[in-house]
Amino acid sequence: MLSMLRAQWRRSRSLPVLGSLLAAADRFWWARTIRRARVVDLEFVRAQHPGRRIGIRRAVRAYVRGGYRNGLVLNPLFLEGQVSAQLPDSDRVPALYAYLVSDPTEIETTAAWSAPDHARHHPRAIGAAGGPLGHAWRMLEDGSTLPMRSGSRLGLREIRQAALSAQRTPSAGAPDEGGSGTSGADALLELDLGVGDEDGRILAVLTAFLGTREHDRAILDLRAARQDLRVAARLLALADPRVDIRGRTAVVPVEGTLVLRRQIGVDVDARTLRALVDGAVDGPVAPLLLAADGTVASAGVVAHDETGFALLAGFPAEDARALGSTGPSAALHAPVSARRDGDAGSPRVLLDLTVIASEAFPDSIALRGTAESVLPQLGRGLAFNGWTPRGPAIGRTAHTFELPDGTAVPRLRWAIKTAAPAGAKGESWGDTHFARALAAALERIGQYAAVDARPAAQRSTTEYDDVTLVLRGPHRIAPPSTGVRLLWIISHPDEITSAELADFDLVFAASRPWAREAAHRFGRPVEPLLQCTDPTRFHPTGARRDGSIVFVGTARGLHRPAVVAPIAAGLPLRVYGPDWRGYIPAAHIAAAGIANDDLPSRYETAGVVLNDHWPAMRRHGFISNRPYDVLAAGGRVISDEVDGIAQEFEGAVPTFQDGDELVALLNGDLDSLFPDADESARISALVRERDSFDARARALLDAALTAR
Repeated sequence: MLSMLRAQWRRSRSLPVLGSLLAAADRFWWARTIRRARVVDLEFVRAQHPGRRIGIRRAVRAYVRGGYRNGLVLNPLFLEGQVSAQLPDSDRVPALYAYLVSDPTEIETTAAWSAPDHARHHPRAIGAAGGPLGHAWRMLEDGSTLPMRSGSRLGLREIRQAALSAQRTPSAGAPDEGGSGTSGADALLELDLGVGDEDGRILAVLTAFLGTREHDRAILDLRAARQDLRVAARLLALADPRVDIRGRTAVVPVEGTLVLRRQIGVDVDARTLRALVDGAVDGPVAPLLLAADGTVASAGVVAHDETGFALLAGFPAEDARALGSTGPSAALHAPVSARRDGDAGSPRVLLDLTVIASEAFPDSIALRGTAESVLPQLGRGLAFNGWTPRGPAIGRTAHTFELPDGTAVPRLRWAIKTAAPAGAKGESWGDTHFARALAAALERIGQYAAVDARPAAQRSTTEYDDVTLVLRGPHRIAPPSTGVRLLWIISHPDEITSAELADFDLVFAASRPWAREAAHRFGRPVEPLLQCTDPTRFHPTGARRDGSIVFVGTARGLHRPAVVAPIAAGLPLRVYGPDWRGYIPAAHIAAAGIANDDLPSRYETAGVVLNDHWPAMRRHGFISNRPYDVLAAGGRVISDEVDGIAQEFEGAVPTFQDGDELVALLNGDLDSLFPDADESARISALVRERDSFDARARALLDAALTAR
């Protein structure tokens, strides 16, 4: 019911007159909630509006009317983008309001100070007005100090001064501020902050990097940063003497200092920075650079006739990683790099490290060598065929592979297209991990497989692909016009049209009943190819069950009976997944996600794993991959009823029709719902063999060879 009301409320906003009234009502409610939280630093807000008389009401009104999108800061300990990235729906509402109406106990509000740590040390902060942020701010106003992540303690005066300093633009020739210089630093990390950094993630990466490297330093260039990001960075510099703020003068590091450089808009983590530091001991290094769509932007630079060219630009990242862990380069062609000051050695690319540039990287390349030797090493069916005015000419080579049954098959280049976004956002999509597992299975039978995120669906190098396999998820993906084109419908069957099917040579669907019905309706063959599991990851280890009731998945903004009903009945459900804050009590949220590598253990040790389906998938007989994974891991799963699920798993998956039936199952004797140990082990082994990615890969290979 709550989900339906939310959906109706959102639809109403699109109506011209009613939408305006609702928007005004929203702003009134946001402002009222923020004022009552008592977190507004009026002195700092007035500094952002010099020469204007402004009070609490006017300050909050400016914030909710759009100031929150433009960097207006109501509290120096609150970074809008950082909080927004941790909460559902905060892209359409002010993050401060979203923070105040959610459970704020695990939400970080700025890089220098930890609100969750404050809540753990001050239990009264959890129920206080404004949550941990409001409680901490009133402590400051009463004269207390707060512990920063760096170990220092700051009071209201110091915090406010740091925030006020963010109002000043460095003047020409201004010295660097914040720390005590770079002398004696083992490594100097130079960070340019600007567009794309508003979520504060790079500041969190910086604190993680410095947390393990006591003698390193960092310099932040804030001239292109929005005001709220400048405030957070200034506070971090004040709290940690190892962090400086750059003025307009260039910083000259001590000779021999290892310098890491990160430009604006590049997503990089602390592990990558540490690896670059270690790699630069042997000479200048850069990581593999990917474009925003996930394809290669530069796997290093090759030179010919004193001109440099980015290697493998536009190809899948898998082609670059096939070159090995490192490769020579004629230049450090990446917005993240590391070198010792004064080191004139030959640059290298660390191909097992990856960064994504959100914008196109400049084509101008300052050469420092030739680095042609990497070209003959191209693999995965690619070959160097000489030079053209536009760079190296890359062609194809033909190879065969002998399968275990003695059959010789050609080694084809496969492109697996998914609807997932590129980069970090795509890591939370099940489609991404499904595609990678399938790619690994294809590689085991001699194929060259790459995974393309949705933005790379029409990448410029599709002509090199022999087979395109589209995993149909929430978005339609048009295949290229070359090669064999396969469609595997694994979700959203209600959106499929005859025009979409006409783009493909062969069509598969993860539902037997829907495949039969679709073949009749569309007048063309649709073969059933059900979901599957990865036995290399999901297999029993003998771990004991802990009796927990577990659900893994996203909120989706829907009424998910496998979550809502057990919680309403008072059962101790543990939920792993994003976007649940504000929908269910925080006590039931085990984590905002679970690492893909940790899933097998969680499935095996849970007393029972709960599963449900999108309404359209349930209606059309599409069984999700979760029952396959849980059973393969030796776990137990209860699912909503889907046509064919009882036969598919030979009764090993109990089902429910509605929330009341699920609660009745969970309140009963769980052991009686499932087969005995021997029968469960047999079915688990059957799933691992019959429904493995290897089995599906072989079926797809046979189909592609037939289509060729």
